[in-house]
Formats: sequence, structure tokens, C-alpha cells
Amino acid sequence: MTNAIVDLSNMFFRSMFIVGGFGKKQYTFDSQNEVDQLMRKVATDISSVIRDINPSRVIFALDSRSWRKDIPIDENEGYKGHRKKSKNINWDNIYKTMDDFSEILKTNGFIVSKIENAEADDIISLWKNEIVMNRNEHAILVSADEDVRQLVDDFIYFPDLNSSGKHAFSVVYNPFTMGRNATKKLFYPGDFLLWLNDEDDMGDIFNRSIDVDKEDFQRILTVDKVKAEFVDGPEIAMRKIFCGDDGDNVPAIFSWINEKGKEIRITPVKYRKIIDYIGAETYLDLFDESKIDSVFDQIVEISGQRPSFKMKDRLKRQAKLVVLDQDLFPEEIVEKFYEDVKEEFKKPQIRPQSWNMLSMLEGTRYVDVGKQSDGAESPIFNQVDRISNKELF
Repeated sequence: MTNAIVDLSNMFFRSMFIVGGFGKKQYTFDSQNEVDQLMRKVATDISSVIRDINPSRVIFALDSRSWRKDIPIDENEGYKGHRKKSKNINWDNIYKTMDDFSEILKTNGFIVSKIENAEADDIISLWKNEIVMNRNEHAILVSADEDVRQLVDDFIYFPDLNSSGKHAFSVVYNPFTMGRNATKKLFYPGDFLLWLNDEDDMGDIFNRSIDVDKEDFQRILTVDKVKAEFVDGPEIAMRKIFCGDDGDNVPAIFSWINEKGKEIRITPVKYRKIIDYIGAETYLDLFDESKIDSVFDQIVEISGQRPSFKMKDRLKRQAKLVVLDQDLFPEEIVEKFYEDVKEEFKKPQIRPQSWNMLSMLEGTRYVDVGKQSDGAESPIFNQVDRISNKELF
């Protein structure tokens, strides 16, 4: 069974960027006309992704204020503290539209997850664990955010004592094709392509002639301009601990001033030297008591300086800021998630494969307001059609 777990916040703001004019004379979203166009664009983009993936279940994750903003960072103004919202955009209308769209999704039977103080990435990681490790089903994580790629995974489970083991994959699908010659990307773990192309694997006991999950994955790779690319999820997480993340205003684990007065930081090359020396494979290895001193010694070796902080404390801070692991999240977020999971799986499951923009928005003002009494389309629909050549996909 294949599940789509969608970063709705990520997709919503990218759709907003397209509708708003590619950085030229942007919409302010003050008018209902512009808001209606945004709603139609989001519904079009979401339904397009659903048709690409053909999932059995669709889950949407939404951002809330991040708990990471309460983690002190001495080196700068804090987690995502450098981000400034455009003053030209009516953010109240944007957030209201997002709330409206979330309610429309819920009404149509989709799962929509939002937890106070949790980012969409946090929720995606929790759902990934629930789907892949607890339920032994495949998960396709839909997002353009590089952070989510650390969740790419291959989990081996054993249905019974006589089983040789089966795969439950977590992959990341980036459906955005901004720029010339851009391609959609499917990021996969090590054994994924071997499994996908194994003709001797005839499927499960309920369907010996064909593996439906494989068919779905193979179809994604035949959709317009989709490129498969291997990623090492645990390595991405560990690299961010050392190198930081400029996009989220997370500094490198250590930076220093050289003899020329220039600030130097741990770079990917320096990070690789440290990791190769200490032999870590996942971020958890870094907290092995036998390796913590080695991390410190290697930073001293590379920088020529002795940091004043305690290495274990700094590693813990960095991990909380960049690693998507429920063991690092506040307990109340994890507890709330599993409470919600119980309720969500009590609801009837829908089959969303044939959804399109009209079926998703049917019965709402975002469609009905666009119809004139004679059945013709009003100018709003013509305006949205005009931007159809500026699609994300």
C-alpha cells in the first residue's frame, strides 16, 4: 500500500508564488479575485500530484509556530530569525485561504495534520514512522524542502517467521519544475531500484500476478520529466549538524576567525574529514561516549582553536535544530500526534486517484462564484486559465 504525505504549507506557498507573478508585479491578495485564483491554483497543483502518485491514502501536513524558535542560538538571532515577510502581501487573507483549503480537504475525507508548535516537516517525519515502520506500508513524501530528504529510508520487516523480509520504502517526490530544463525528482534509498526492477518478486499473497505498489512507483518515473536520484537520508541529517542550514538560520557546529580576520566555518569538505575519522554512520553515533571526544579533537585539528563549549551540549543543540527524529521533539507534540492518529484511522478511507480541481472545490464559493447565471464562466476563470502556462508542474 502506498501513502502520499504532502507538505501542504510548502506546496501552498509555491502555488502562491506562481499566481503572484514570479517576483514581478506581485499580487497583494487583498482582493477576493486574487484569493480565488490562488485557491484554484492550489487545488489544481494538489490534484495533479495525487494523480501522478496514485496513492491509496493521502495525508497533508501543515506548519505551526516551530518549537525550535525557543532554542537559544548564541551566534545569531535564532532559528529562522532572519526571515522577513513581505509587507506587500495580505497575510491574513493568505492564512485564511490556507485554513479554508484545509477544511475543504477534511470535508472531502483527506487527513490533515496540524499540531501546535510543530512544523510540517516534524509532522511528516512522525507520519513516515507510523506508515513505514508501524504499518509496514510505503510512503511518498511530497516536498521541495531538502530537509525532508533525510527521511528517505528502506525499512525491512518480516510478515511471518518464514519470511525472508519485505521492503517498506520512504521516498521523496519533488514535483516542482521551476526554470529551464528543470525536472521533477524522486529521491530514493539504496535498494529501491533493485527492488523496483526485480522481476522475480511477484507481489504479495493477495496478488501473485502483479505488485501494485511497484506499478505506482514505475508510473511516477514515466510522468513528465521525472528523474530518480539516490540520496543517503542519515548522511543528510548528520551533515546538517556540522555544516548548519543557512535557509533556517542554523549556524555550523563551530566557526572561528582566522589569522586574516575572516570567519571560517565547518564546510562539507571539513565535515567529511571529521566523519571519516570518527567512523559515524548516523547522528546517533555522534553521541557515543567514545566518539564525543574524537569530534572535539577533530574540530580542534581542523580549526586550530579549542571551542569553549561542551561538545555534547553543542551536538545536542545542532541535532534538535536540524534532525527530523521524534526522539528529539517535545513530548507533547509526539503524544498529540499519536492521539490524532487513532482518531484519523477511525474515519472511512477514500480513494483519491481521480481528483481534479473541480471535484476538490465542488460545492464551495471558489467554484460557484465563477459561474454566471447562463452557465458561462466569469472573468476569474479566464484569468486563471491565462496563468496555466506558468504551472509548477
